[in-house]
Amino acid sequence: MRYIKCYYLPILLSLLVCSCGEYKLEEEADGVIEDNPHTVQVVTRSDNNAPIHYPLTVYLFNEQGQCVGQEIIADESVAYSRKLSEGKYTIVLLSGVTEDEYFMPIDIAPGSYITLKESNFAQAPIQIAQTQVNLTKSTTVQMTLSYAVASVGFVINEVPAEATQVSVGISPVSSGIAFDGNYKEDKQSCTVPCVKEDGQWISETVYIFPNESTSTHLSVQIELPDGNKTYGYTYQAALRAGYPYQFTGNIKDGIILNGEFQAEGWRPVVDVEFGISEVIPDNPDGGGTDEEEPDGGIESDGTDTYFVSELPEAESIWEGFYVWRTENVSATECEALILSPDQLELPATQGREELINYEVSGIEGWRVFTKEEAKDFIAQYVDSLDDLNELLLENGLAIFYCNEEEGDRYLCNNCLSSFAFWSSSISVVGSKRSYFLRPVKTVRLKVR
Repeated sequence: MRYIKCYYLPILLSLLVCSCGEYKLEEEADGVIEDNPHTVQVVTRSDNNAPIHYPLTVYLFNEQGQCVGQEIIADESVAYSRKLSEGKYTIVLLSGVTEDEYFMPIDIAPGSYITLKESNFAQAPIQIAQTQVNLTKSTTVQMTLSYAVASVGFVINEVPAEATQVSVGISPVSSGIAFDGNYKEDKQSCTVPCVKEDGQWISETVYIFPNESTSTHLSVQIELPDGNKTYGYTYQAALRAGYPYQFTGNIKDGIILNGEFQAEGWRPVVDVEFGISEVIPDNPDGGGTDEEEPDGGIESDGTDTYFVSELPEAESIWEGFYVWRTENVSATECEALILSPDQLELPATQGREELINYEVSGIEGWRVFTKEEAKDFIAQYVDSLDDLNELLLENGLAIFYCNEEEGDRYLCNNCLSSFAFWSSSISVVGSKRSYFLRPVKTVRLKVR
């Protein structure tokens, strides 16, 4: 994602310590610390080599979800190290939460939301990392900060010269994010203003919280002396955290997601072309349209059978999923092994819990590759991973990573083993590092 200069107010963050309660991490009697304390240290890195913007704030939650500690890490020279009693803890790292743009919850809890004050977009991006620790001995935890927002910017050409104002609406977006990393999913909208520069109308780069959706609605609103116009567009995917979206184009020929926009630490730009779908009369009441993204997922018979207009081929995209393999059952039915559009980075011990709770487009019951599938997947794409990633990017799906220096590895074998594209070995997972989790699922597809 692209970074804008952030301004932090340590006074605000220090005041928040009060909302963490009166819980004491260590009780001392006659100079002796009770409850078998152990040291937990945090080593911080960033996803995709993104710059880490200090200060960071560390939140510590106990097994009951109570906030039992909060501390500011001023810069990279300051290490986080604490003695804690034995038990299970959740550690959350946050960067980019500024007082002028975000509301912090009064009650600091894993499910409490950090929300935007207004406009539903920010000019400073948030990074977040979370890990769970079962502290039975002194432990060093590596935490990877990832962008929790999508970066969005607009350049609109060929706007009528008499236009007095141009803005772009985006929906749906979320208005906040919880400490556990979940978005508020409240289907809000935001309007990004543009400024005229040398005949173009250009917006600032802004940052939005994604909302789970099968499509994103855009509207270019133009104020004219003889009446206002709104041009509507639909991007057939959700905007994803960690990706920059730079929309450029003109009113006559449509909108293009331009691949020119890059910045260190963000994923490659998604390159998608749009056309104008409709012209909507200006609404003087400011109410907009009643269109809302419908809930629910892909049509199913209530099992893992999903209805399609035609059977997809192997190594293709179907309804936002990558279809790796297919096996025909009949002329109108097949079994397909599909890959989720998302992937997470987390300790192996969290993998199975994430899979239990994972759901996308109404599809549940995900798993990871078996050992045999992992070996086949490596063999198939070890020499063509760039081509696979290009296809994934073009369709708004997360790409696969293959950095040996960073030790990029993916979970398989019920999260007990891991594989990498730079190695032919399947290895037992370790407890002191994180892995990528890419959910997969075998489904039956049937022509209606």
